[in-house]
Amino acid sequence: MKNRGPTTSDSAVGREIRQYRRSAGMTQKQIANMVGVTGAQLHRYETGSTRIAASRLIAIANALGVRPDTLLATASNGEPHVTSLPVSTSEEIVELIQMFGNIADPRHRTALVAVARMMTTQHAQRSAPEETT
Repeated sequence: MKNRGPTTSDSAVGREIRQYRRSAGMTQKQIANMVGVTGAQLHRYETGSTRIAASRLIAIANALGVRPDTLLATASNGEPHVTSLPVSTSEEIVELIQMFGNIADPRHRTALVAVARMMTTQHAQRSAPEETT
């Protein structure tokens, strides 16, 4: 018999939902009300303890103002690739975090995160070794 319980991909999608919800400055209860579930159910989605139906994922993405594939990206690509950074970039990182925190509009914060994600994805694709046939 197959295990129908949540998988690591479900947890990854839940983490993305939580990240976007927090960056939008919204509570679990606010999003839950928008999509027609309880706050407890949204919590289970975010922790990955409950799978999310496609229709519910679309509703959550709409409530967060993102495309559904944005929430699926980490789950389909695995964990984001983290590299160690030179010490000299630590000042830039602190400055970037401070500026990000000063962006009042949650849609602008979400857009900035999407641009950064796109830029890192493009860099990873260019850095990947080419296949030889």
